[in-house]
Amino acid sequence: MGNDSFLFISTPLWFYPQHSQQSGDLEEHLIGVPASSMMALIPMMYAVNPPLIGGFVLGKRSLDFVEFFQPTTDKNFSYQRGTMLASATGFQNVPGKLFKLT
Repeated sequence: MGNDSFLFISTPLWFYPQHSQQSGDLEEHLIGVPASSMMALIPMMYAVNPPLIGGFVLGKRSLDFVEFFQPTTDKNFSYQRGTMLASATGFQNVPGKLFKLT
């Protein structure tokens, strides 16, 4: 990643239920991404839209914190649990509002 590069990631902040359409389908979600994992990457900006889908702009400094990114394979990581964890991390969940952190 270049010094002036940005990476945009859009992800559900819970184990979003999406099933495969066929055997071995790559569309099936195999992990859930807690808000704490995305915030640990020290995003430059983020926004949230229903149903708890986060969009994050990351810069090169995020690579210094990549060891703190901890997705989960627990399919019980529900929307409610995702919302609770997002609230506990101080995450602002205001649909359509962009938060700039740097």
